[in-house]
Amino acid sequence: MPVFTVKNQNIKLVDFLSENLFISKNKAKKLVDSREVFVNNQRVWIASYILNRGDVVEYRDIFSFERGKIDIIYEDDFIIVVNKPPFIVTNEEENSVESFLRKEKGFESIRAIHRIDKETSGLVLFAKNNEVFEAYRKLWMKKEVKKVYLAISSGEAKFKEKRIVTPVDGKFALSLVKVVKIKNGFSMFEVEIKTGRKHQIRKHLASIGHPVVGDKEYYRGKIENDIVRSVPRQLLHSYKIEFYCPFTGKPKKFFSPVPEDFNKFFSKI
Repeated sequence: MPVFTVKNQNIKLVDFLSENLFISKNKAKKLVDSREVFVNNQRVWIASYILNRGDVVEYRDIFSFERGKIDIIYEDDFIIVVNKPPFIVTNEEENSVESFLRKEKGFESIRAIHRIDKETSGLVLFAKNNEVFEAYRKLWMKKEVKKVYLAISSGEAKFKEKRIVTPVDGKFALSLVKVVKIKNGFSMFEVEIKTGRKHQIRKHLASIGHPVVGDKEYYRGKIENDIVRSVPRQLLHSYKIEFYCPFTGKPKKFFSPVPEDFNKFFSKI
């Protein structure tokens, strides 16, 4: 990532970026809002943050980013299963996966049955019509869907398996965590979520001292490791989904391979 050393005293971060990157203040603020700016190895997302002489500023270029390919890995009369790349929202936006599928398949009735965070990669299911959507939503509400994620976190786990029962936003939340791999101060976990609270895995892993690498909200404090600072997204992946089809009664199991950036991270550390 590009690095700058501040030469002037008492300058706002947004002004510094605007002047040194030769971009508008509006664009500089967008860069800060993306949480891709570090000051002295700490992520900063306040545009008015005051810099002092000698501060070291790093940033990631968010304006030249190219999104990955949306892969359809399964389709039947009822659903479409997609392997979502990071940096694309699931639904409710023009450039979402849902919007892509509606254009690709030629009908507007396609709806996301569930969703994952923009930066999270992996499996997402879409219903082909409203009847299918309602049937599958009932599966989710009855907790009859097995959902397993992979996450790379900071710190070497001292356990093989862990049950996390910590409320999220005041609501009951349960995550079952298994260690997959440990290397040089980092752990890869397999996490099965029994509830589907917002940011549940990210909050739960942070609560036990293992924040997800690249998490811009729950990975707090200084990040001294250059490799960790260079990670562009939270290393969280929707890995496995299992359920019984509400129309045929047949079991369905879907897997998404370990993402390339997961393997690259472990090869570098």
